[in-house]
Amino acid sequence: MKNFTIFLSCALILAASFGCTKKNARPADLPEDMSPCSITITQDGTPVEGATVALEYETPVKYQTSGTTDAKGVAIMMTYGHAGAQQGTAKVLVSKLVTEGASEAEDYGESGEMGQDFETIDLKYKAVDTTDLTITIGKDNVAESFEVGAPVRIPAN
Repeated sequence: MKNFTIFLSCALILAASFGCTKKNARPADLPEDMSPCSITITQDGTPVEGATVALEYETPVKYQTSGTTDAKGVAIMMTYGHAGAQQGTAKVLVSKLVTEGASEAEDYGESGEMGQDFETIDLKYKAVDTTDLTITIGKDNVAESFEVGAPVRIPAN
């Protein structure tokens, strides 16, 4: 009987941990007419991997649209965890933060010397007031490319 109780307890714990996680359900007010959208980011003609790309719409929207570039510099834009971008005109914000000098001990959660963070894309592309990148998203599939200039190495605050 004791083994059965232990087995039942373990089964309940496993069921709770696997069966009770809820996926990112689509909110009722998320627009149905979102368009597939990919944005390619290059620096001096070379694809930028690991950059964060976000859209700041001219007309306020409830849900943030963003993506992260892959090895080819392509970010698939997602809105609230769902593929696609809301229709409209938006500023394109791009940033990439790298850490240099972190000790190997930090990789394993041990104390060690902290690394230094650096922005590797010109800061003008990080702010809505200074970026000159814009995109217009209609009802069709959108694929745009943007060049963000030469790589930089600006210490992050």
